[in-house]
Amino acid sequence: MKRGQQRGLKLEPAYTVSLGLGSRKVIGELEAQMLRAIDQTGSFSEAARTLSLSYPFVWNRIAKIERFLDRKVVNAEQGGANGGRTLLTHEGRRMLESYSELDSRVRRFITGNISPSAYSSLAGGVRTNLSFIGSHCVVVERALSWLHDRNPKVTYQMLNVGSWAGLTAMMLRQADIAGIHIFDETTLQYNRPLLSKFGLSHSYVLIRGYKRQQCLMVRKGNPKRIRGLDGLLRRDVKLANRNLGSGTRILLDGKLRELARSRGLDFGAMVARIRGYDSEMMTHRQVAAALSSRRADAGIGLTLIAAESGLDFIPIAEEFYDFLVKKRMRNPNVRDFFDILASKEFQMKVQATPGIIFSGQTGQMIH
Repeated sequence: MKRGQQRGLKLEPAYTVSLGLGSRKVIGELEAQMLRAIDQTGSFSEAARTLSLSYPFVWNRIAKIERFLDRKVVNAEQGGANGGRTLLTHEGRRMLESYSELDSRVRRFITGNISPSAYSSLAGGVRTNLSFIGSHCVVVERALSWLHDRNPKVTYQMLNVGSWAGLTAMMLRQADIAGIHIFDETTLQYNRPLLSKFGLSHSYVLIRGYKRQQCLMVRKGNPKRIRGLDGLLRRDVKLANRNLGSGTRILLDGKLRELARSRGLDFGAMVARIRGYDSEMMTHRQVAAALSSRRADAGIGLTLIAAESGLDFIPIAEEFYDFLVKKRMRNPNVRDFFDILASKEFQMKVQATPGIIFSGQTGQMIH
């Protein structure tokens, strides 16, 4: 190749996405293509032909997924008026939808194509001094506002894209602070296990935030007489859910799994009965707005937002909302942000509304 021939060459970001169970990958790009082709063609053989793969290869790969999950993802009907047709099961369709949604979110994040509803900025079109990416929290909004009020030269951006996206942003060095609240079912702890699980301890530290109360929001007066999560199974109740990858969605799914086990139900089959389960709100305020506008009857979110929005609420859990930052905090605005969180003046303002509990460790490194 002659010198200069590569002028104008534009390299695009590359990434891979997969869904797994434990440490085992279940579905990646190839498996998603197979399921999508089966769904579109209604046939193993046609799907294989479309993807230029052999029939045995496609069959064996799908069978391997089913053996690992111990459930069917594809149903192959024999004979009949149409000569038989292959369909995705409910589990297979949900798995494909989950993969597609995750792939879409990662692509939007990496390429910078983030929904405006998830974005808050005080930058005026100039380079920001501080970047926050992670789970939506009104306390963070207030702390960033205080930081700017103290020093108007400080500009910031806040991307509310969920805890997992915030964690990814830190690993990609796209954020100064990531807000997370991810429960680890193995250790029964919030946030701490992530550092060792993903090998982050050498470069990042966890800063204690505060406890938040999560609740089931309902309209004032609770007109549907919803008493708990089992009320979501009623046909006359519609849920406003949070986005995949958010800590709040993870929390709700954990609670629903407990409910399914207590009733001897399959989790996938049970959530399929919940109207609005597949809805995705990027922030707690969007959930509250869905209830206020009567587009939903119940929503999962912060007690603080429910109270601010004039809604009633049913507490369901307390969680730790913490912050992941680089071990070397070279940006002075990061330290100033945590000084504000730890200040008694700020905490008294926030605690005037219910659902937030600070501690003596707030703003301090805990891992």
